Amino acid sequence: MSDDQHDIENEPHLAPKQFQLDEKEAKAAKRVRQEAVRSTEADAIEHTVWTEPTLSPELVGEPGDDQLTYRGWLVKNIAKTTWPESIIVMFWVALAGGPWSVLSALYVGSLGGSVFSLLMITVFGPVSEEIAKVAAALWVVEKRPFWFKSIWQLFVCAGCSGLAFAAIENVIYMYVYVPDHTEEFVKFRWTVCVFLHISCSLVAAVGLARIWDNAVRNLHPPKLALGVPWFTIAMVGHGLYNASMVLASAMGWIDLGMPEPSSG
Repeated sequence: MSDDQHDIENEPHLAPKQFQLDEKEAKAAKRVRQEAVRSTEADAIEHTVWTEPTLSPELVGEPGDDQLTYRGWLVKNIAKTTWPESIIVMFWVALAGGPWSVLSALYVGSLGGSVFSLLMITVFGPVSEEIAKVAAALWVVEKRPFWFKSIWQLFVCAGCSGLAFAAIENVIYMYVYVPDHTEEFVKFRWTVCVFLHISCSLVAAVGLARIWDNAVRNLHPPKLALGVPWFTIAMVGHGLYNASMVLASAMGWIDLGMPEPSSG
């Protein structure tokens, strides 16, 4: 073998001892093959090269019908998805929003202590709740926008999620946090608090609708940034409400019997 390190004879496959692949390479190749089999068109569309700026129609022309593009994938699936299938998806998304957001609120609430209780009530709680209430619908809008066929479905999902969250939260408050509640407390929970959660969810739904409508109208991947202003309004509105309730309770104007920490 030559002493020159750049000599071709020093290539691994020309070495006196046959080059042996690392066992990890074989495992990685097997893993790649398995993932290729399990991969769906919906997975592949997220990595299609036709979303690259250098392959824009202005530079290389329109892709052929045999090419996997987001536009073609979306058009095909919109046509293939029926109204009954869309209604079923809407039902499950609406059903999932409330319980999921309650679990999120309970988890975030468990992280706080007395020092952070005010932040939990006015910041972290509202943010986590408003995100969680529309999380399922947002996933559909981002990953499978063709499952929804109308904007009103997004508002139904968000409104039902807000209502379910309020109902579950009220039960927890009245039978766990404040078992010795008054009739006024019950009325407050089932009116003001329910209205708050539904209203905030519907505001967030405007953001969902903007993302979804822009994607299906222009046949391009969803732009989540379009919904951020409306999600933020829902979070800020919820936080301001909670802050006003904390202030009113501290001043003795009303007695909500709110436990600490809580998120409203």
